[in-house]
Amino acid sequence: MNLVNELEELALATRLKRLSDRLSQDVSRIYKEAGLAFEARWYLILELLVRQKQLGITEISESLQLTHPAVVQFVEQMLAHGLIKTTTDSKDARRRLISLTAAGKQTYKKLGPVLTVIREENKKWLEEASANMLQVLNELELALDQKSMYKRIKISLLEQSDI
Repeated sequence: MNLVNELEELALATRLKRLSDRLSQDVSRIYKEAGLAFEARWYLILELLVRQKQLGITEISESLQLTHPAVVQFVEQMLAHGLIKTTTDSKDARRRLISLTAAGKQTYKKLGPVLTVIREENKKWLEEASANMLQVLNELELALDQKSMYKRIKISLLEQSDI
């Protein structure tokens, strides 16, 4: 018995998280076997810093639509691995600016060939599904942008209590 699968819609968040964890663990394992001290969960921050050079925590959080605590956690982990550095903003001493170190830039270069294969294998895997998963995810995210699940549930509960 697989309770999570059996619960269907009630376990949607769990299934999505479980799928995400599986993908991240597999990719992190590939990085490790390639001799790279890098975790899949750090990739978006690394890519963003390659493109933007220097950003604050809040800017990273907003750009990636990740929670502030999650970004802080990833930044601390990446700092510990020497991939990024922080400096104090000259205009606001409370604000930390994050940028890549030389080691972070080198890691990004080393990731290049692996990322090419990951992209191709993700594409092949997604093509195995009966629907365009990226399009479906975009549609679901847009629908939640228009009305959060919190609002959807709250409205339904209020409507039921009025009956």
